[in-house]
Amino acid sequence: MDNIILKKIWKDGNIIELKVMASSKYINVFQNCYVEDILLDNVADKIHNYIKNPNEVCYLEFGNKIGNYTPAFSLNILPSDYHGHVKIEVDIEIADNDRRAHRCCFYVSCELGQIERFGQSLISLISDEEVEISLV
Repeated sequence: MDNIILKKIWKDGNIIELKVMASSKYINVFQNCYVEDILLDNVADKIHNYIKNPNEVCYLEFGNKIGNYTPAFSLNILPSDYHGHVKIEVDIEIADNDRRAHRCCFYVSCELGQIERFGQSLISLISDEEVEISLV
């Protein structure tokens, strides 16, 4: 089943370690990354704006995908169709070398309501309320 799960491993000050798990019909992947809590707040705002206008692309980057940084990932939420179906292009780094040369890209299918709930739940990862959120 298509899904994206963000699990908070720990939080220290404004830094959060997330375990990202994503799955589709063809693949299951996971990765850990480190983000500032303000990033999650900004991503939640971008998702809220996307829900207002789902005819636009919404690109979300967690961490830096280029340079000497910890592993990063991105979600590219594509425009919804007439029925509210959405594809999200997931791009997750495979942290198996020092050059950051390997990435895994695939689509996760969902609906607008799932994306809206996901965006609203992101804020709870900043506080101590939730430790895991998902599309499903």
